[in-house]
Amino acid sequence: MKPLFGPIYYCSDCYPSDKCFFILHKQCAEVPLEINHPYDRRKHPLTLLPKRPTHLHNCSCYLCKIKWEGFVYSCSFCKIELPLDDFFSPQTITTANHEHSWTLLSRQRSFVCDFCGTTGDCSHYICAICDLLVHKNCISLPRNILITRHHHVISHSYSLQQQDELCRICYEEVDTRYGSYHCSASGCNYIAHVHCATNKAVWDGKSIPEDYDERSMEALDESINSITDVVEEMSFGEITVTVEIKHAYHDHNLRLTFSGEMNDDGQCDGCMRTVSTPFYSCEQCKFFLHKECAELPRNKRHPFHKHLLTLTKSNTNFYASCSACGRLHHGFSYKCNDGDCRQFFECDIRCILLSDTLEHPSHEHSLFLVHNFSANCNACRRKSDPWNMAYRCTKRCDFTLDLECATLPLTARYKHDRHPLTLTCFDDFDPSQHYCDLCEYERDPNDWFYYCAECDNTLHSGCAFGDLPFLKIGSNLDKSFFGKHPHPFTIVKTIWDCPPCKICGEVCNGQALQCKESECNFSVHWKCSFKPLRF
Repeated sequence: MKPLFGPIYYCSDCYPSDKCFFILHKQCAEVPLEINHPYDRRKHPLTLLPKRPTHLHNCSCYLCKIKWEGFVYSCSFCKIELPLDDFFSPQTITTANHEHSWTLLSRQRSFVCDFCGTTGDCSHYICAICDLLVHKNCISLPRNILITRHHHVISHSYSLQQQDELCRICYEEVDTRYGSYHCSASGCNYIAHVHCATNKAVWDGKSIPEDYDERSMEALDESINSITDVVEEMSFGEITVTVEIKHAYHDHNLRLTFSGEMNDDGQCDGCMRTVSTPFYSCEQCKFFLHKECAELPRNKRHPFHKHLLTLTKSNTNFYASCSACGRLHHGFSYKCNDGDCRQFFECDIRCILLSDTLEHPSHEHSLFLVHNFSANCNACRRKSDPWNMAYRCTKRCDFTLDLECATLPLTARYKHDRHPLTLTCFDDFDPSQHYCDLCEYERDPNDWFYYCAECDNTLHSGCAFGDLPFLKIGSNLDKSFFGKHPHPFTIVKTIWDCPPCKICGEVCNGQALQCKESECNFSVHWKCSFKPLRF
């Protein structure tokens, strides 16, 4: 069942029509119909069968325990099956990652593989000189690899640490008595289980040569990965600053602003957060980019996706959903454009810059970025979707933060309070105070909220930033999104002066969708926009 190579036999009556695909390697076609296995003490004859025996379902090789398809040698007395791949296995073998030859021990015995640290009860290779027992598949482990979960080359070796460490992929302990993948970069202590690091979800299957120069490759990547052109630079002593750029996603040049106050409604067109200095802006139109957003590379990798991602700019007439946090957004995102990718993956720039570990003041332990995991968020108590990502404690605390809550800023601004409001994770207030001062609805005391101790103002975390914090204020959304209404909607940010929602009748505080046609006077909450319209 391996790919075709070298001499082959094929069915001359049918090949290459679609009626028959019976093809054999020359080596497989010439094997004997019956053998006495040289490594089995019972010496029963093994008979060649074209497919797995009917007496076993989903069976695996008795020597290597790997499930198989294709021809097999079978013993009807012992219920032993030996695929051709194991029949062809050499008794001794030499590999590039070990200085001595390996000898095949073709008998069943329990052992722990010295290369990967997992148990086995199948045939394995031994190095008598080094006293190593290794799975058949592990003797060819690559020495050096690059994975999506780390930005340096990692190498297969043994840890010098005396204490067990946490695998940075699955966050379970790594037994340092056995082989694992380590990062040898200065100051980097990255470590991963062998089977985690070589999983096809994080590794492309390619080995990195010993003479790979990581620093020169990084310099090359930086030179071809920039999405901006420098127009003007200024020197301040020994420091040179780029004060004017041409960005690939804007038609005009952008000038750097070091200081100055911004209107609270000004948004960075990259991350959609409120603009703060330093930032680049267009003198001809209202286009802003934080300096760090303007300097993002053209291509970037995400630890939970194996293909290279490309920086894109969204169409503000539509909206995209981030694959990491699930939030709707405009602005910049990194998207997979690989034609063979079976997974749609688009990550906004806020989430792609997140570290795989988080130190959060709400919890005493480090939190680790996970995916394909569903749990209730400790901040909002909503159950996260398993395809989105979250931060989780591995110390059996059962503590989880979805990305929306994990990235809440520690302070927030409220137009009717001159002080910043502080993110508060516990509530010991009088029950009569469990109300939000913006929407005037009751607060759940178990949910995080924003609080000003001096003015005694409290806000839901959702009210502090609105339903659509990362959509562009003033952008028009296509009318096809909202069914029966004949005109496009505009995203507006209002406090008190917006007409009631046409769906629920409540005042549209904060953000809303509003029809700008003068005869309509039509406003609707985002959360109500997909509900049936009542006339």
